[in-house]
Amino acid sequence: MIVMERTPEGNVIHSEFEAELSVERTDIAFHDVPGDKVRIQVTVRNLGSTRSEPTPMRLESAPFGAFVSWTPLARMQVPALEPGESRTLSIDVARPRPTPLGDFNRVPPKKLLTAVNAPGNAPEQSAAQPGTRVAAMLNLLLRRRTGLAKRALTGRTSLAPDLWDMVGRSQPHWAGNINVFIGREPVERHMAQALRIYPGRTNMAMFLVGERGKWDAFAFELIGLKPDWKATLYDATTNKTLVTNPADIPIEEMQWVESNAGLMVMLATQPPADCKTGSLEVHVTRRSCGKTALVEFSMDSAAKGPGCYFL
Repeated sequence: MIVMERTPEGNVIHSEFEAELSVERTDIAFHDVPGDKVRIQVTVRNLGSTRSEPTPMRLESAPFGAFVSWTPLARMQVPALEPGESRTLSIDVARPRPTPLGDFNRVPPKKLLTAVNAPGNAPEQSAAQPGTRVAAMLNLLLRRRTGLAKRALTGRTSLAPDLWDMVGRSQPHWAGNINVFIGREPVERHMAQALRIYPGRTNMAMFLVGERGKWDAFAFELIGLKPDWKATLYDATTNKTLVTNPADIPIEEMQWVESNAGLMVMLATQPPADCKTGSLEVHVTRRSCGKTALVEFSMDSAAKGPGCYFL
């Protein structure tokens, strides 16, 4: 993404006097730090020929996937940059720890989709007893009012929930989407990093596609897969659990898959027995706008945490 600042000379605007603030997808990085926080780093470059002015930058987050709903996260200020200068801005944000809905092999995908799309992006708590409903409502209103006050003071909220946390397989690194705005154009990164894989087994990972209540169609393509790896995508939206089985029909590459409630897509990978690391991208194209989003996975057999669910 490039944002141009034009400097007029009289009544004429010369292209040689432009500041071009650029952020690429790979300029967005994030990793966990102590205290249940995630450090987000964004590198901004001035590719133009003149000094830029201080420029506001806005961040959003979303659950891991493609074309899902964004929520505000933080605001930052990009300082003035000289031509050719770059600056990496960093911010630490809270990582939520939602109560798991259940084990990976027992959670229905629709239940997970409903929880992700619920207000506050958190699993619903058990229903209150009749005698406590008024108190529960007052507590809810108080929590929302307190949350709004905190956001007004800090200019930020916590990250979107991690899908792995919600199915009882919390990972050392938050998996999700970060959206960066400078000016009007956004730059996005959707990434699950350092997932532990189990060589010689079928490893399963998940991501969301689409928004609830918005009809659309999506096409998928796997990029960057090593020759000795096998990988398949499945639409698990209507399954009884997140686990796929041999009877499930895989998604054919570049085949349109329609949805009006969002999709729960499962990535099933089979690394060879001697595999140590691997990475791949799932390119997701939305038919209504023709845009393509990249969903990134990096995998390591020596990574910490439970990693992928394996069969």
